[in-house]
Amino acid sequence: MREVKGRARMPLSLKTAVAVLAFQVLANTAVGVLLFVFAAEDIEHGRDVPTLTYVLAVASLAIGVTLLACAVLFVRRSPLARPIVTVLEIFGMISGLIGIVYGAPQAVVGLVLSFLVLLHVYRPESTEWLTASPDTWEDVATVD
Repeated sequence: MREVKGRARMPLSLKTAVAVLAFQVLANTAVGVLLFVFAAEDIEHGRDVPTLTYVLAVASLAIGVTLLACAVLFVRRSPLARPIVTVLEIFGMISGLIGIVYGAPQAVVGLVLSFLVLLHVYRPESTEWLTASPDTWEDVATVD
């Protein structure tokens, strides 16, 4: 790993995972907000809003906030985010597979994004960077 001002640089694979997580955060947050906007418009016009709309909106916002927290933890070099991201991305992959089975080809995008995050988070250089203790950060920083 390369050293920048006494600190090891984040590996490219982990930067890629954080970038994909950032995109997922934006997408989930946008979907959650849009669901609330559509529900408000339905209420304004006197239509009933299914409870599922609110559940999906809250779940989408919660996933967005959780992924944002995990991305920040990755940048701060904390391996605690890996299991959380793994669980959320596996649910994303299952959701994508279900979408494909039911005939929604756009579900491939979510499936690919989830796969990319898992692939890059568990690469050896990402694991090494995340699991290095603060005492050995200088040692890790000097290894290429």
